Amino acid sequence: MAENMNNNNKSLSIRVCSNGLSFCTYAPGQEEPFEYKVADINHTISLAANLKQALLNEPMLQQSYQRVNVLIASPSFTTVPVAAFQKEDIESFYNLVFPKEKSKHVSYNVLRRSGIAIVFGLERSIYQLLLDDFPRARFYAAASTLIEFFSEKSLIGNGKKMYAYLHDKEMTIYAFEQGRMLFVNTFAAKAVADMQYYILHVWKELGLDQIDDSLFIVGDQQQPAAELEEKLKYFLQHVDIIDRSEDFKDRLTKGNCLIPYDLQTLLVCGF
Repeated sequence: MAENMNNNNKSLSIRVCSNGLSFCTYAPGQEEPFEYKVADINHTISLAANLKQALLNEPMLQQSYQRVNVLIASPSFTTVPVAAFQKEDIESFYNLVFPKEKSKHVSYNVLRRSGIAIVFGLERSIYQLLLDDFPRARFYAAASTLIEFFSEKSLIGNGKKMYAYLHDKEMTIYAFEQGRMLFVNTFAAKAVADMQYYILHVWKELGLDQIDDSLFIVGDQQQPAAELEEKLKYFLQHVDIIDRSEDFKDRLTKGNCLIPYDLQTLLVCGF
């Protein structure tokens, strides 16, 4: 078992998605403050079993940390207005959208800036493994960090903003009007044609303007952001790929493209 927390200033962030695990450490004051690693996954066993092996064998997980964050990159989340949110009711909120499963642990993040709570589920076995090794770990939905980050970005300039995040063979669409979230949902979309369809469908449903409003695309490695941009420029006037080096140039990660975008936003949003 890892020696979980001590008085040093080093932090650990663990990203969990449906088909993988990755780890990032941050040690302020070091010449190379970040270390990032993607776990080798054995697809013949469960993700929880892979995590258990990593906790036993991965050196990054054997060290002591001042803070441990766990980022859950999953479409299993729903939003609740803060005014209606009660933490005692999180399972009821979650089960309004997703089937009740004993294998799921339900958690939440309250986003004061956006005025909403994100209620999300993760595998109970994964939750328990991480809590056993890191009792004071803090759990976040990837949607929570991205909503806070995009909400701030959407205040720049005029018009409504849509953000399409391509990740883990999925696409999550976020839409904002001057910091106020209008829409969020995740779509299974591997092909560019599918991504194009969902973006234009949501654009139309929200009544966004083809001339005045803007679409921003961001993709993790090996995602077809450039091809999607070219196709959508036939329909929308303002389509751009987010430049990570600009997004994070004055931030901790400085646009490191190896680190997933949602994990970068967790590191800079100050959760």
